[in-house]
Amino acid sequence: MKIPLIQKILAIMSLLFFLNSIWVLLRSGVSNTFLLNLGLLAGFLILTVFYERLIKMKWLIYAIFISAFIFIGFATFIMVYGTQDTATFTEDAAIVLGMAINGTEPSRTLRRRLDRAVEFHLRNPEAIFIVSGGLGQGNTVSEAYVMSNYLEAAGVPSHMIFKEANSHSTFQNMYLSLEILETIFPNDFTLAVITNDFHMFRSIRFTEIVGMDRASSFHANTPLFTLPGALIREVAAIIKMWLIGT
Repeated sequence: MKIPLIQKILAIMSLLFFLNSIWVLLRSGVSNTFLLNLGLLAGFLILTVFYERLIKMKWLIYAIFISAFIFIGFATFIMVYGTQDTATFTEDAAIVLGMAINGTEPSRTLRRRLDRAVEFHLRNPEAIFIVSGGLGQGNTVSEAYVMSNYLEAAGVPSHMIFKEANSHSTFQNMYLSLEILETIFPNDFTLAVITNDFHMFRSIRFTEIVGMDRASSFHANTPLFTLPGALIREVAAIIKMWLIGT
């Protein structure tokens, strides 16, 4: 029996998400990214196995393809936006946004943000850093603690690093970091945001929502194996931000 081209593509996507899930599991354990990959794998498997039945439901097929088209277009916009750095390296401060940690070590994605922060320091040694990230579930230290240690080990002076260790979302990252910045700079300040490419659009928007002047950006690339899940989560988070503002 001849297998339709679309069913072959769905089968290939199922295989890719299976391999990606194994890779994420080995790299990051049972994380949100891993669970999201499992969900996507299950979805593609269902579409592959029941393709002959589902193809008869025209409205469902149209809905899937329209949704996929919109997602791919918006995800492309997010990535293009996130890679357009606007930092001038004359900023007074930089916020480095937190990410998952492994015990007392930063995850691979977070290390990329921190390495960019070190690069920012070398190009702008007068700027202070706010490392922003709270205590995650199952951790014994905050993301901010791990981030601060990493930057200090890389040569950033400890007196130039300020820890914001109570946040649990990007909105809280910005809101609580602003309180620290207003204490350090009672009059005015210029700011750069350091985070991954997929995360930059929402992060910059939150600086405006909490009342900061528009910040500049200095992005870190995202490991390829985490990117599919990260983009799906990010699109959902942006929709939430548009709906409720946080």
